[in-house]
Amino acid sequence: MDNIFLKIPKKSEYMSTIRLTTSAVANLKGFNVDDIEDIKVIISEICTFFINNVVQIDEPLNISYEISENNIKVEVTDLNEGIINDESLSDMSIMIIESLSDNYNFDLKNKKITFEKCIK
Repeated sequence: MDNIFLKIPKKSEYMSTIRLTTSAVANLKGFNVDDIEDIKVIISEICTFFINNVVQIDEPLNISYEISENNIKVEVTDLNEGIINDESLSDMSIMIIESLSDNYNFDLKNKKITFEKCIK
């Protein structure tokens, strides 16, 4: 199992860096093009969710990738102060994450979203 950690400023101009890094990691693992696109959309939606729902941007986003034999697990944590309310779970980003992930978890109290995609 390989672990990769990315700490990146919480700014929309770094979204392409996050997507490119995520794509490269998934490609190295052997995901097909469609799954890589799904993974890039999921990570983008998670970051967008945090940008839209936690106003502060002083602290970075922590992104960790856990890569095993047949799946990738990604955890994104917003280190900024702020509260995410339960009403945010109806956000379009959340619906996209739910529909494209094989497995997911929303920990709004700790501002952490985790998703998993398996190689099919």
